Amino acid sequence: MRLRRRILAEAWSRVPAPGQRPGPTDEEGDLLRSLKRGRHAPSLGDTDPTPLLAVAQLFRRDVLDLGGPTDHDLLQILWCPFDGHHGRHEPAVTLVWRRSSEAGGVLAVQPEPEVVGSEGYVPASCTLDPEQVVEHPDIEVLPDGLRERIDAWEGDEEDLDEDSVLYRSDLSVAPGWKAGGFASWHGTGRADVLCSCGARTDLLVTVASKEWDGGSRSWIPSEDRAASQDMDAKTPTQVTVGRWGSMNVFLCQADFTHPPQLSLQG
Repeated sequence: MRLRRRILAEAWSRVPAPGQRPGPTDEEGDLLRSLKRGRHAPSLGDTDPTPLLAVAQLFRRDVLDLGGPTDHDLLQILWCPFDGHHGRHEPAVTLVWRRSSEAGGVLAVQPEPEVVGSEGYVPASCTLDPEQVVEHPDIEVLPDGLRERIDAWEGDEEDLDEDSVLYRSDLSVAPGWKAGGFASWHGTGRADVLCSCGARTDLLVTVASKEWDGGSRSWIPSEDRAASQDMDAKTPTQVTVGRWGSMNVFLCQADFTHPPQLSLQG
């Protein structure tokens, strides 16, 4: 999987020679076609232990609104990169709360599973540049009267142009990966998310397949605007959840040690 990514990244970053088509060479194409899905670790059983994949690491000093226990300043998110957990098509997420002063050094070689169930569950290495933004709730959770006022404020669809500001795409629920804020309910409709203990939950993190799309370009960070049309610009993590949607990770308000609750959207 990593070899495939490396070949494609190198191939599409090259400037083709005169008369040569862009993209992979014939030799690279042959190698790519040989990299097929299959049972590449037949010695591993379905119940054998396997390392979790590191997904994200957040420090409270960088993410001021980070939820969770206030006496822990480091959140590490890991998951098992296979579907089918609890009968649902989603990875199994594990949250590890730590104190950065007690954390050891970074391992030279990160433990990883030998095989994964989906390439979209393997994050590409990224450096985070946290940015605090103001967003408003998904329109699905607003009272009917307020929704009607927003519809009237937005005006008729035929009168809109590229400079028009819309509540749904420009003001509510920032796209992309984020910590805190409001959850999007575009896939399932509004739902109350409760912990397995029955307590209410808070949105901790949103994992997104894309940082923006055609309807949410106003959220593109200023430093990414010049390259926003580049291949893979809006998918820096190369993570895919659902059908190019997002996954909300909710944390129990009563006990931070309880397993997180997940909600896939789109």
